[in-house]
Amino acid sequence: MSLGNKYIPPEELRENILSFLKQYKSATLGTCLGQNPRCSPVQYFMGEDMDIYVVSAGGEKFKAIEENPNVCLLVNTEYIDYRRIKGVQVFGTATTSMENKDLFNEVLKYAPEPYIIETVKETVNIIKIIPNQVVYLDSLETGDRTKQILEQDRVIIKEDELTLV
Repeated sequence: MSLGNKYIPPEELRENILSFLKQYKSATLGTCLGQNPRCSPVQYFMGEDMDIYVVSAGGEKFKAIEENPNVCLLVNTEYIDYRRIKGVQVFGTATTSMENKDLFNEVLKYAPEPYIIETVKETVNIIKIIPNQVVYLDSLETGDRTKQILEQDRVIIKEDELTLV
C-alpha cells in the first residue's frame, strides 16, 4: 500500500515499520568517525519494541560509535526507478558490547540463531540501536515520496521537496 499524503496513526505506522524491518536482515549502518561519515553493510535483527541488534566481527564502526553514538540504519528495497522505492531509516543511539558486556546475554534473547552467537562469542561484538526517530517511505506504487516520521508516539509528515522540471 502506498501511503501518499495519508496520515497514519502512530500505532499503525509502528506496525508498518516493524513489519518491513522483520522482512529483511541486511542494512547499511551510517556512523561518523571524526569528520568522516562512513557506511557499513551489516546484518541485523529486531529486539524488544523497536530495538535493533547487529552482530559484527569488528571494524571502524565500533570506534565511530564510541566517539559518537548517533547512528542511522537504512533498510530498503531496490529502486524501481528514480522515484519508486520503499524503506526505513532508523536514527538512534548505539551502544556496543565493548562498552557493555551485558549485551551478549541480552542479544541471546532475540537472536534468530543464538547458538551461533554462543559459538563465536569471543570473536564478535554487538551493536544495539535504540531508535529515537524512524522515517518510513513507501513510494513503490505511485512514486509519491511523502515520508511518515515516527518520533516517540507522534507522526510527522514530510512532503517530497523534489520538483520535476
